[in-house]
Amino acid sequence: MAEVQPFKSIHYNTNIITELSKVVAPPYDVISKSQQEELYKKSPNNIVRLDLNRESDPYPAAAAEMQRMLKENVLVQDDIPAIYPYFQTFNTLDGGTVTRRGFISWIRLEPFEAGVVLPHEHTLSGPKMDRLNLMKATKASFSQIFGIYGDPTKTIEKEYDKLAGQKPFLEANQDGVNNKVHRITDGKLIGVFQKLLSGIPVYIADGHHRYETGLEYRRQMREKNPEHTGNEPYNFIMMYFTNIFDSGLVVYPTHRMLHSVAGFAEDKLMDAVKNYFDLLQKSNLAELAEILATSGPHSYGLVMPQKKYYLMKLKAGSDVLSIVKEDLPAPVKKLDVTLLHDYVLRQTLGISKEAQEKKLNINYTIEKSEVDDAVQSGKAQLGFIMNATKVEQVKEVADAGAVMPQKSTYFYPKLLSGLLLSALE
Repeated sequence: MAEVQPFKSIHYNTNIITELSKVVAPPYDVISKSQQEELYKKSPNNIVRLDLNRESDPYPAAAAEMQRMLKENVLVQDDIPAIYPYFQTFNTLDGGTVTRRGFISWIRLEPFEAGVVLPHEHTLSGPKMDRLNLMKATKASFSQIFGIYGDPTKTIEKEYDKLAGQKPFLEANQDGVNNKVHRITDGKLIGVFQKLLSGIPVYIADGHHRYETGLEYRRQMREKNPEHTGNEPYNFIMMYFTNIFDSGLVVYPTHRMLHSVAGFAEDKLMDAVKNYFDLLQKSNLAELAEILATSGPHSYGLVMPQKKYYLMKLKAGSDVLSIVKEDLPAPVKKLDVTLLHDYVLRQTLGISKEAQEKKLNINYTIEKSEVDDAVQSGKAQLGFIMNATKVEQVKEVADAGAVMPQKSTYFYPKLLSGLLLSALE
């Protein structure tokens, strides 16, 4: 199945950059304008200058910055191909401390129809064109695609255990998350990683746009290269792999805040909701969140103005497959987010699928309190508190060759950009 290969990463020279937290950054697609400015001020060598350059013509500007950093030895490249175990230790929303363990390597690019790498989300043309232009200009990638696989025997985790207590190759603390990267160059040990992944599919958890961009970049490079062999660096892309059976794999729910919905009327919404849902009013957000967590599938927290909170739970005997009118595979129809987006948002509130994809009437957050603040302040007309999509559901949807609605999953924490870079030439 998946072909995993070690690679010679480009990384910050820790003899010059002694504090990596000043030069790494979150993924480009979650960086706001204000955060971009903050990252620029942190260091003249921050990865944002490459991954999300702010100049009017950002792509050649990013390429020039990269060449400067290489020339000044701020960035250096490994001499020996390696696989890089990457551990993130963080506090969960409920106050626990966990470590998610995985590794970074190259993976051979395969079209989705080959069944080797499977998606679960739609992509948009704009972000893909942006990443392609950056890839062409810099001939590099600056962040890892997030991939998951299933190994109940935890073969690689046994190797991770041996790294406990060892000094990491790279380390950075960012936004309350401790990031440690180790380096494995032993061919026999690398073979353990390769053998495991060669027998199972990989599912994209995050980074669909970058993966599809990699496919397009490979296609264009292959057409330009009459001596193409299939082993050139552009045939591979940098990916982080973690096991769905890893205890540190955390998926957060993404809550919804609706605004600017034309003709919105609370009584009309409540009447439509009661057709299929039982409503139980709670006195505050904390009570609502507590009962929602144990209410099972197709349950939601409805947040309304004037501090009105309701548990929405699908009535016993209701058939989700018939309530959802959009023609979708069964694994997608059964998702909490699908039922909400199709019946409540589209059928009841009149927010089209196209408007949902463009986020014209909807904002997202992982913070329940942010939903409540937005509704009570009038910035949102209503909000929905969600339960998290299960990793098993991601796998089921991908196996069916289908995709989920936007913002169905939020794998936490995000992978840092700038820890490792991958040269495409």
